[in-house]
Amino acid sequence: MSTQTRLTSSDEPQSTAQVCQICGGRAGNRIHSVREMMLGSRDKFRYLECHTCGCLQLIEFPEDLARYYPSGYTAFGGNSDRGSSFFQKVRRQVRKRRNQGLLKRPNWIDRYLIESFDNLPLKAFARLGVSRHARILDVGCGSGILLMDLKELGYENLLGLDRFLPQSLEDNRGVKIVRGELQDLKGTQWDVIMFHHSFEHMSDPLGILRLAAGLQSPDGRCLIRVPVLGWAWEHYGVHWAQLDAPRHLYLHTIKSFRLLAAAAGFDVVDVSYDSNEFQFWASELYSRDIDFASIDGSRPQKIFSKPELRDFKARSRELNAKALGDSAVFNLRKS
Repeated sequence: MSTQTRLTSSDEPQSTAQVCQICGGRAGNRIHSVREMMLGSRDKFRYLECHTCGCLQLIEFPEDLARYYPSGYTAFGGNSDRGSSFFQKVRRQVRKRRNQGLLKRPNWIDRYLIESFDNLPLKAFARLGVSRHARILDVGCGSGILLMDLKELGYENLLGLDRFLPQSLEDNRGVKIVRGELQDLKGTQWDVIMFHHSFEHMSDPLGILRLAAGLQSPDGRCLIRVPVLGWAWEHYGVHWAQLDAPRHLYLHTIKSFRLLAAAAGFDVVDVSYDSNEFQFWASELYSRDIDFASIDGSRPQKIFSKPELRDFKARSRELNAKALGDSAVFNLRKS
């Protein structure tokens, strides 16, 4: 595997007195130049790294951020299991069995399916232990695949919300997904509000968390899965794939996220890690100047061998166990 160092000479950060939008820190902050690599535009963007809380934040937001979310963007992809071919039917049954196993005490078959075919959003949700009658809102839900899984598992009160969705839609299984923003739902109340890798795309994280607190039922939970600075940032630096410039506007440390949650009126109940092998193979690509789009996105096997990919997966689990993964799950409740 590559031994890419954290920064190359052309990526050397510059010191700045610019203020951090999370903690207000000024002294010792640095600026990094990061390229857009998912779509392959290679446009450059500046990120501030706060010396005090560690948060990375995009300094200048693009005037037309929507152009970095084309119709083929990953989150808007449909469920490939929904066709009528034999293999799609088999995949649906495997998915259903795996999902059911996440919500009960799994037997050995369930455990095998859970380990072999990750469903990280559902796994994080399952840990909350909420009832089938809970009112559940998924903010930044994309095409709503998680909500469709929940509907199939017996959850009835579901709504998806996504500001970049091309249009509102209702799946034929009764899952409603609305094109809009959180402030559009003022006056409603929810038992679970979820942000599965959508919170880092939001330009006013404190305002969004305060809105979420206002929509929360008295005993409600807020579940947020986001990239966090860990081993991958320390190793790959500006080539870390989860920077995802310019779509990821804020990338937190545990410290900076706790500060943000407290300012919004939330307590952090617990933190867990659910990073996967993407932190390795995608960051390796970017460090070699290979963009995501050029390998047809989700096909790392075009570049890496099966043993390498297995090693990336095993190392991701090790990093999670050591609280060094690059993706964390925050379980919040109102203070």
